[in-house]
Amino acid sequence: MILIIFAVLMTLAMFVGSLLAHELGHALAVRVLAGPGAVEEISAGSPAIFRWGLLCIGILPTWGFVRFDLSRVSPADRRLVAVAGPLASVAVAAAFGVAAAILPMDAGWRQAFLAMAQANLAMAGFNLLPIPPLDGWTILETWLRFDRDRLEFLRRVGAGVVFTVSVWVALWLLTRH
Repeated sequence: MILIIFAVLMTLAMFVGSLLAHELGHALAVRVLAGPGAVEEISAGSPAIFRWGLLCIGILPTWGFVRFDLSRVSPADRRLVAVAGPLASVAVAAAFGVAAAILPMDAGWRQAFLAMAQANLAMAGFNLLPIPPLDGWTILETWLRFDRDRLEFLRRVGAGVVFTVSVWVALWLLTRH
């Protein structure tokens, strides 16, 4: 039983860590493009169990975001910020894949690392879908001419759909035998 609990906690930690790396990719792009102080919050996972400065980390890998001062970036910069998260996910996938290939570890850990590599590639691809509030939507949104109310409505509906699907997938993955 202790091994199962450890495995579940390690799996959650790897997923939340991957989500955090994705969000840190966005935050780094904001910092480079908008300068110090533009990032207001970096959040990965829910519900929140740890807070430190701008960082908020949760236990379930259901959601993440970087809140920043939009007035400090152009639409072109917003597109770069949006792409930076998926690029960070690809880099994390590569790190998991390389670690699985070259580090000495038992078959179970190797399988877990390869699964995390695939999960990070899937996260990168999923986030590029043009569904609010995913990164693909942010890229598309910079070219759209919707009024503020319509954009806010689309973001709320999209966020609800993405959050619900994320929770469902996380629970499904945790209960698979």
